[in-house]
Amino acid sequence: MILQPRTDHRLWPFILCLVLLWALTAQAREAPPVRVGNAVPAVEIAPRAEYLLDYSDHLRYRDIAEGRLPFQRHEKYSFQFSFKRATLWFKCRIAPADSGDDEPLASRRSFLVFDNAALGAITLYVPVIKDGRPDFIEMDGGWQQGKKSREFPFLYPTFVLPENLDASRPVVVRVATPYALQFRATLYTIDAFRKTSFVLFLIVGFFAGILVAMILYNLALYLFIRDRQYLYYITYIGFLLLWQCVLVGLFRYIWPPLGEFLMSGIALFAALMMIFAVSFGIVFLNTPKTAPRHDKLLKGLAVFMGSIILMVLLRQLWLSNLLSYLSGQVVTVVLFTAALSSLRSGFRPALFYLIAFGVFLLAAFVFFFKFYGLIPNNTFTMHIVIFGSAAEAILLSFALGYRIRIMQEEEEQLRERERDLEAISVTDELTGLFNRRFLNPALVKKTAAARRSGTRLSLLMLDVDHFKDFNDTYGHPEGDKVLAALGRLLVQTLREEDIACRYGGEEFVVILHNTDIRAALEVAERIRAGFEKISFQPGLSREIHATISIGAAELLTDENPEGLISRADQAMYQAKQTGRNRICRA
Repeated sequence: MILQPRTDHRLWPFILCLVLLWALTAQAREAPPVRVGNAVPAVEIAPRAEYLLDYSDHLRYRDIAEGRLPFQRHEKYSFQFSFKRATLWFKCRIAPADSGDDEPLASRRSFLVFDNAALGAITLYVPVIKDGRPDFIEMDGGWQQGKKSREFPFLYPTFVLPENLDASRPVVVRVATPYALQFRATLYTIDAFRKTSFVLFLIVGFFAGILVAMILYNLALYLFIRDRQYLYYITYIGFLLLWQCVLVGLFRYIWPPLGEFLMSGIALFAALMMIFAVSFGIVFLNTPKTAPRHDKLLKGLAVFMGSIILMVLLRQLWLSNLLSYLSGQVVTVVLFTAALSSLRSGFRPALFYLIAFGVFLLAAFVFFFKFYGLIPNNTFTMHIVIFGSAAEAILLSFALGYRIRIMQEEEEQLRERERDLEAISVTDELTGLFNRRFLNPALVKKTAAARRSGTRLSLLMLDVDHFKDFNDTYGHPEGDKVLAALGRLLVQTLREEDIACRYGGEEFVVILHNTDIRAALEVAERIRAGFEKISFQPGLSREIHATISIGAAELLTDENPEGLISRADQAMYQAKQTGRNRICRA
């Protein structure tokens, strides 16, 4: 008896479910190709792609096409190079643009845009159907490709994909770059690309225009004021503008050879920008006095930036780029804390610097968070630095103006104190007249001016009669009242251009501008008569009157100031010897 195998019919439904589940899983693994059209004009490639990092840089397209390499599903919206240098491969199936039924597109072509101009070498292996047979097109781009580049002219590396795309095979992309960076790959329809490019050119042009305007405005101020703060500011904003324009691809768009040359030195421009940002911060905040600890740290950072420049010159682009990113974070924090320290020390302009640099610091941290993948990489975060740069440039310009105003106020206050001190040093405290220290240079100037203009100059020498006896009788305080009264009388009697000085003790000298001896005698008589009428009541005793003796002399043709004073002094002694309370001429 032969036993026949029996199949349990109850297992068939279970087996059928397993087969269906396997089929559905396989279909899920095979994602549909990426397609743009009127309904969906732009699609991010990264979350729909698979990627592979080649640290040896030995892989070629044929290795990828064989399909045996361990590609991984990419989950983020942007591709990012790690801190270790590598070549990035990614692949994604792309279908021709969908024209739709309502409003047909002008073409089934689509634009693949890589939103970072610093990408060095990009190669696209695009599958196509040619003459009914599968084929592929190799398209090169990136600033390191030179004349090999087949990019569409735009700020960023941009490729126009052909209409005969083979959606059954993936587009394979190889990206090699000397810099650690992030980028997005976005597929656009023609209309969407036009709108995006227009907005991007508008953003770049507007904010670059602001930076250029700030440079020209402050350059004009520097030419008038000649303050080195403006020179540091202009240089800092200039390198900031250059760095941003190179980073966004503006020079490569205008003139590719120049853009490619400048792109190779982007870390150099970043380092120079930070050096002058530090120099401007040191000078503006006056850190040696207001923040001495930060001052040493900032100067050390400036020296370290010099080593980054050396690395760029030695073509160590990957390391120099990483160090410039890390240094930029340190510099922004140190400058911000230096401004805080300077403000706490009482330096008022630090507040405006703090506001200006705080805006840039916020933009810089958004950019750094984007670089480290902590926040999404999109149009806003990609260009946040140029937004912050323009705002900072405007605010720093206001800060400079405020600082210059504060410095001018402080300088004016200092000049006023100097004038006060000078006035005190040449003023007699008791009478309010000039003292002998002022008389000598003033008489020299008046003598020289009289000779140049051909005018007359006269001098009066006055002495209070019997002043020693008055002091001995009534005391020095009462004697001081007599001298003060004579000082007030001289101020009331003389013209503004005349000079009255206390020569010493009870002696006074008056320089009479543009006055001959006849007019000098008339002035002397008014002074003598006026003083004689002043009454004093020392110690609440009876009223008494004091008198003065005056000697007058006119400047002779070849006479020096000392000779003029000597002759007036002799005339005054003659007045005393002939009875006092009178005037004698030399």
